[in-house]
Amino acid sequence: MQFLQTPFGELAYKKHGNGKNIHLLFHGFGQTMKAFDPFLRLKTNNDCFLVFDVFYHGHSSWISTRQKLTKQVWEEILLNLMEKEDFEQFHLVGYSMGGKFSLVTFELFPERVISLLLMAPDGIKTGFWYNMATFPGAFNRLFKYVVFHPRQFFKWMDRFHRLGLLESSFIKFVKSQMRTRTKRAQVYFTWNVFKPLQPDLEKIIAAFRESQTPITLVSGKFDKMVTSENLHPFSSKIPHIQILELPCGHNTLIEETVDYLLKENSEIA
Repeated sequence: MQFLQTPFGELAYKKHGNGKNIHLLFHGFGQTMKAFDPFLRLKTNNDCFLVFDVFYHGHSSWISTRQKLTKQVWEEILLNLMEKEDFEQFHLVGYSMGGKFSLVTFELFPERVISLLLMAPDGIKTGFWYNMATFPGAFNRLFKYVVFHPRQFFKWMDRFHRLGLLESSFIKFVKSQMRTRTKRAQVYFTWNVFKPLQPDLEKIIAAFRESQTPITLVSGKFDKMVTSENLHPFSSKIPHIQILELPCGHNTLIEETVDYLLKENSEIA
């Protein structure tokens, strides 16, 4: 494991391979770089996979909750990474929250990105937790209270489920991310620090249409978190986009994507 030292914290990553075909891989919320272990089956001798622990996950650390992860900060971090690892162009692979990191990276460096593979990406249609975290004033305090005192909140979720207002998969996802106080703190601090890191979709769409950079957008047919319908307003504006819908839910999308690419003998993007 290696660490990129920055003024904002340490970014942990592993380097797989020494090829010139650089891939940056960003995992989802609550995961670590190990989520991309299945992707190592796709690596060729020409590839180099840089697989990260996103800040507040795994072995990466962030300097302070008062320091927000802005686009300018993320740009500086990536430039430091490019200098350290000596590369200029790269592919992007992102799952869920990591999809948002990939989109913002493309927005910042469209001329450097060779291709993108996005699996159920966050950042196209914001989810419930992000919306709660970004509400001003009392609602932000309410979010903090829910995160650190979740019992009553879970009771309300169960009531909404019995009324048919919440999907079982959504409840399962939320409870899994808030099972312990440590995980609940991760929810709160992650979403608050990452709040400024929102992709400018119109700018990104325009860049795709101009550059014709290859992009593959993968969703799960049974995914209730990020659906094909949610992604359609974005994907429909990029004529050359490749769209895949695989027979799975949100949590198994990485493995299903790898299986699909191996079966089809396809490249990552």
